[in-house]
Amino acid sequence: MTKTILIADDDKTFLDAMALRCKSLGPRVDTACDGAQVLMQVSQNPPDLLILDINMPSGNGLDVAARLLQDPRIPPVPVVFCTGRSDQETIDRCKELGAHYIVKDGDTWGNLRPVISRILGIVTNAGEAASIAKAVVSPLPKPEQKPRLPRLLFVDDDADLRRAMQIRLRACEVEVIAASNAMQALWMAVNEAPDIIVTDYWMPAGSGEYLLSRLRAVPLLKQIPVVLLTGATDPRKPDFAMERRWRGEFNVSALLYKPVNFDALLEAISPYIKVNIDVWKAASRMRRR
Repeated sequence: MTKTILIADDDKTFLDAMALRCKSLGPRVDTACDGAQVLMQVSQNPPDLLILDINMPSGNGLDVAARLLQDPRIPPVPVVFCTGRSDQETIDRCKELGAHYIVKDGDTWGNLRPVISRILGIVTNAGEAASIAKAVVSPLPKPEQKPRLPRLLFVDDDADLRRAMQIRLRACEVEVIAASNAMQALWMAVNEAPDIIVTDYWMPAGSGEYLLSRLRAVPLLKQIPVVLLTGATDPRKPDFAMERRWRGEFNVSALLYKPVNFDALLEAISPYIKVNIDVWKAASRMRRR
């Protein structure tokens, strides 16, 4: 089936040039010139990739992307922001949304092409793959390893906890990508294809329930195992009704209570991904001495 790209920009010259170049890669290309048109077209025919300008009439591109993510009727679509804005606030907002970010400059197409190729699964040559490293993109995909480590998406608004989990899980030979909120996590799940997701329940910018409901509504994502972390109840007095709902309605693979017990987390994810726990066991023995 032919992939579809929707490009939105109010600069017609730029829009036409990008449309021609994207068509040369094989996908079908649709265009829009403002935010309202993007919302209408995506709601009617969701594309496989959305390339968005930020400064557009009838809807700032960042706000348009956030509205698309919040609409449960629309499956999450990978987004690349292609813009002349390079301020830190814009870059940070793109990161919060889990979207790619490319600056319009003299080599816009050279930076954009390998990102399109990776997202849509178009075979790239060595030159295109190398140019990904030069692109102003966030987050940058990590080079694939042979064999690839199992990939875990960890979602929590606590930055210290995210860093700790990245360090500990990486020692157990698990690649960890991290998101700070549900909206960011949703697009990262689309872009990065994690093997398993571990997510907090209570978060700003969308709860764990929002994330789970969107994941389970998308065929590409619905089979990803999810481990849910919660501090909503006393772990000594589990809420079995709530746990049954999460396991039944959202097909949660495991439910863990905060503060996170790392041994319990390893036990919860081990049935779904290969985990080397020898390093963790050795470190645990050293701590007990």
